[in-house]
Amino acid sequence: MSGLRHWDLVLVPYPTVANPHYLVLLSPDSLTANEVFRNLNGLVCSTIRPPDRPLRSHEVFLDQADSFEHKTACRCHLMIEFAREDLLTVLGRVSSARILAIKGKLREIFAL
Repeated sequence: MSGLRHWDLVLVPYPTVANPHYLVLLSPDSLTANEVFRNLNGLVCSTIRPPDRPLRSHEVFLDQADSFEHKTACRCHLMIEFAREDLLTVLGRVSSARILAIKGKLREIFAL
């Protein structure tokens, strides 16, 4: 799939084809725009259940501002590699405010 950009929300068959999840695309534009790079990286996202559960220390919540219909957790401690050809769809992009929150959470978790 072409036109991918850093911070896009992409659906991939993770952990299985029957149970795909959205990822926040972390690979930089220099890699996402270059089809030679077959594998990309993303942070796993999950719908919050119950919707009023509290934020966990490794999460940033995403919502309608980030293209999701339901409150969703970006699990900033869990980065996976996926094959570009396995990408199912692009939902949208993470909002500017959430990009800043995710960057801060990554610095906190990984001591960057």
